[in-house]
Amino acid sequence: MRSLRLAVAVLLTAISLALLASCQPRPDAGSTPALSHADSLKLQQESVATSEAAMRGGRAFLSHCAMCHGTGGNGDGDAAQGIRKEGVTVARLNDAELMDRLTRKQIVEVITKGGGHTNRSNIMPAWGEKVDAQTISDIADFVVLLRTANPAVPRATLAAYLQSPAGVPADGREMFVHHCVACHGDAGKGDGPYGLRLIQEHNVHPRDLTDTAYIGGRSDKDLFAVITLGGGHFRKAVYMPAWTVTLTPAQVKNLVAYVREISHTPSKP
Repeated sequence: MRSLRLAVAVLLTAISLALLASCQPRPDAGSTPALSHADSLKLQQESVATSEAAMRGGRAFLSHCAMCHGTGGNGDGDAAQGIRKEGVTVARLNDAELMDRLTRKQIVEVITKGGGHTNRSNIMPAWGEKVDAQTISDIADFVVLLRTANPAVPRATLAAYLQSPAGVPADGREMFVHHCVACHGDAGKGDGPYGLRLIQEHNVHPRDLTDTAYIGGRSDKDLFAVITLGGGHFRKAVYMPAWTVTLTPAQVKNLVAYVREISHTPSKP
């Protein structure tokens, strides 16, 4: 439970910082008039209020929703595997493709009435019978932010991962030399020539891919996704490019296999 609370605390911090940053003054763009002091103050107050509601919602989400939906809303809670055996897939609440179809009002309705009364699985309980309306509203605020605070891997990327053959480390080394050495260095320690410039000019440190503890905590699917989609998709450094246009899924899997080799970590589906 302590690890779950820590995971949610980290996520809530990311959400809070993102919301507070969004209310900072922005430079004028062309002829767009600047916000008045009153409007700027109102925007800041609304952002802070939303942040506070999301913080409360995150704590309620941990107590009532994480067991199925997972701490980050990825549909991977402790109960999710058992539910899948019943032929039901737990919704990924951080999946923008899915969640963009719902308004906040509809999210509140699903939480309140449950799946059985909203054309979804009846395994999703009607929380309106168990918690008050304010708590449900706070949970909805938290859920709305998950798609940007903890974005899911798109289903198309997951499908490409599953359909591609197992990676070959030797072939991955060839890809690595051509595409990754400039930042990550010849040995993968994050000390390539362009990587050193990123450190000096942007205070961005390319990942040390030989870090056994870090890489060992990531699944092959995680590594495949970040190489394919780039750092920006996961709110990491945008200097990590999305290789999906340049490399095939099979080549990315070869890179994952090579990273496993240099980090001395076992494959982890």
